[in-house]
Order: sequence, then structure tokens, then C-alpha cells
Amino acid sequence: MAVALWAWRPVGSRLAALGLLGLWLIGGGILLGHEAFYTRLDVAGARTLSPDALAAAAGIDGLHIFWVNPEEAAAAVRRRFPSLESVEVRCRWPAFCTLFVVEGQAPWEWISGDLRLILDGEGRVIEGGTVQARRRLEVHGLPPPTPGQRVDPGLWARMQELSQAFPEVSAFRYEAGRGFSFVDPAGWTVWLGEFGSMSARAAIWRALRSALAAQHPAPAYLDLRVPEAPAVGFQVERIQP
Repeated sequence: MAVALWAWRPVGSRLAALGLLGLWLIGGGILLGHEAFYTRLDVAGARTLSPDALAAAAGIDGLHIFWVNPEEAAAAVRRRFPSLESVEVRCRWPAFCTLFVVEGQAPWEWISGDLRLILDGEGRVIEGGTVQARRRLEVHGLPPPTPGQRVDPGLWARMQELSQAFPEVSAFRYEAGRGFSFVDPAGWTVWLGEFGSMSARAAIWRALRSALAAQHPAPAYLDLRVPEAPAVGFQVERIQP
């Protein structure tokens, strides 16, 4: 039936239809082939992360604007850089896109000698991570995790407990066989051990710190590895495991 209708159309109508089809094909070819429609991506908000690395993670620089999905590009960046607080991709005509990022702070930094590793919220080492961390852990006696690897789940759980029990402390030390410790603002070391309630130890530390700060001479350490029997040392002594 369609063939019959076409056969009865005037020659002028057919020529007009062919002309419109030709214009559509030409226009489509221009849109698909002209360099103006290939995405140019800018990066805004990067402070410590490489703009080139962020753009590469988005994967849309140089891509035809018809194939760009801003939400998928933003999700790809977030997967590659999980420490980012926010990621957004905005595009405008004809093919200009901007990747907006807000860098956040990672929860922990792992320090082994001169090696510094940034850990994400799951305890996994962030590859190429250069963001700042809220807390750092100086580790002795344990091999450092490799990029993409997670910290031992048991150790990570205790690190999370430290974050909650001691929100005012940003630097801790871990020694295999001794556990965790930190330096009180007054200058003496607080030994925490490795197992048991860190919240209980934090409560004892807060209850004693003012009295200890008033001591003369100042204490060398507060040993809370056995919270039921806290011990105070007034001279530098080796704390036995």
C-alpha cells in the first residue's frame, strides 16, 4: 500500500522528500563528524589529585557528545577515587563538559618508615592517593598493605574503634606485640594495648589527664593496657610486651 501511495504522489513532492532526506543525512554527518561535537573536558576543584588522572577516570574527553552520559562519567570517577566527597559532570552545548570534584579527607594514613599509604573507608589502600587523612597510624612490625589491598580486618576494626573512642587524637602508633599508643598533648605516652574496649580506656585517660598534667615531674607514660589497673610511670622505662 505504501508503494502505491508513493506512486501517486506528484514528482515535486517526491523531490522535496528526497531533498529533506538528503539534508537530514548531511546534517547528521556534520553532527557526527565535526570536531566541534567531540567533548572537551575541564576539571574543577582538584587540589591534590591530578586533573589528568581525574579526566582519564571520567573517560569522556574526546568522546562524541552524543555518547556522553554525565552520571556514568561521575560514577566512574567516584569508583576510581573513593575519597572524593562529591563528583558531578555538567555539559553544555555543543560539547563542553566540566568535571566538578570536592576532595575529602581519607579516614586513615598508614605510615611504615618513609612509606605513606592512604586508606579509604573500607581499609583499602587507595592507588595513587595523595589526599590528606584525618588520622595517621605509624606501624612497626607489620608489612604494609599493597595498593588495592585491604588492611587486616581485625586491625581495621580496632582502628575504627580508636576513631570513635578518641576523636580528639589524630596520630597513633602501632607496634606488633604491644598494640596501640599515642602521645598526650602534655607530652607523655598513653599505652592502649590491642584488645578490649578502647572506649573504657578513653574514659580513664580523660579522667586522669588533668591530674597527671599537674604532676611535677611530669609522667613519662600512662599504661592502660589493663584498664582495670592503670599504671603511671615517672621516668622513661621500656614498656614490656
